Amino acid sequence: MPPPLVEFSAVSKGYDGKNVLPGLDLEVHEGEFLTLLGPSGCGKSTALRLLAGFESPDGGEIRLEGAVINPLPPEQRPINTVFQSYALFPHMTVEENISFGLRMKRLPSSEIRQRVSEALEMVRLPELARRKPGQLSGGQQQRIALARALVNRPRVLLLDESLSALDFGLRKAMQTELKVLQRFVGLTFIFVTHDQEEALSMSDRVAVMRDGVIQQIGPPRDIYETPANAFVARFVGESNLLEGVITRRLDDGRADIAIENRIFPLSAPLCLSPGERVVVLLRPQDLQMEIVGPKQPGEGRLTGVIKDRTYKGMTLDTLIRLDSGTVLRASEFFDGDDAALTPGQRVAVGWTPNSPSVLPADAPF
Repeated sequence: MPPPLVEFSAVSKGYDGKNVLPGLDLEVHEGEFLTLLGPSGCGKSTALRLLAGFESPDGGEIRLEGAVINPLPPEQRPINTVFQSYALFPHMTVEENISFGLRMKRLPSSEIRQRVSEALEMVRLPELARRKPGQLSGGQQQRIALARALVNRPRVLLLDESLSALDFGLRKAMQTELKVLQRFVGLTFIFVTHDQEEALSMSDRVAVMRDGVIQQIGPPRDIYETPANAFVARFVGESNLLEGVITRRLDDGRADIAIENRIFPLSAPLCLSPGERVVVLLRPQDLQMEIVGPKQPGEGRLTGVIKDRTYKGMTLDTLIRLDSGTVLRASEFFDGDDAALTPGQRVAVGWTPNSPSVLPADAPF
């Protein structure tokens, strides 16, 4: 594998006595779309500002193509940033906004015109060159901000919550636009967001952060289907968490687990021994429900009562209170008939043996 394009090595940063990044290690590869995902205050935007040169690290090294860039000011780094606010100059035309950085570099007029034209073609807005930002929609302003960054031909493009100002429908459309554009130009994108759906739909890899530490990094599917700990599982999509105990482990690694005095088989191999306490993670869509009588046992399933049913367009969400008091959330595709299950009904809840993710009880939460 070729060396990383961007590398953080034990990079630390603090503000007012609080260590926001205690020692970040991260590699970003040429041409990939990497997303830093996490709640507010987790250090993802700080990492972006350090890479852009707007902040200086307290310790560690940041490398670009193998060279340490810690001492370089922002204007000397081949890195551009698209901010949440877009920061377009309202008194300038689109063409003037895009060319501003090039004019500051005193490039020849003919080269500036060519680059601006190419950038507008990339974002598919050549007809708006003479308009001013106030005459553009939110989506158009976002694409002009992208063009202004791309016209400088950076090695890395940073996007700091750059879609959060858009309404829901436009935000969805721009997610697709961004990914298509990134593949077209072959540029390395580093994107910051707290929106897990946005991260999963756009990225080649996702780094989930908490308190300045990367909890898990990998392809979106791995992050969602095999979370490294309960924090990742909770943050990246909804999860039901159940406590259990390993009761039996076979030679091939498969195991049985006791949850609320019921035994459930697990098909995925585990490196755990009988008697060990675990946490079982189940996505709402993994749960299967069946109506049972008032005193009818669940036969290898958990039993409880439906507390609520919520229509969400393509899905129906069901809230179930188990006999133990634990509350589970199930989700199923809506087929046009929601009369089968109603609040107050008693149900048995189960899942297939390969559905759960199982973590040691002392795994980080």
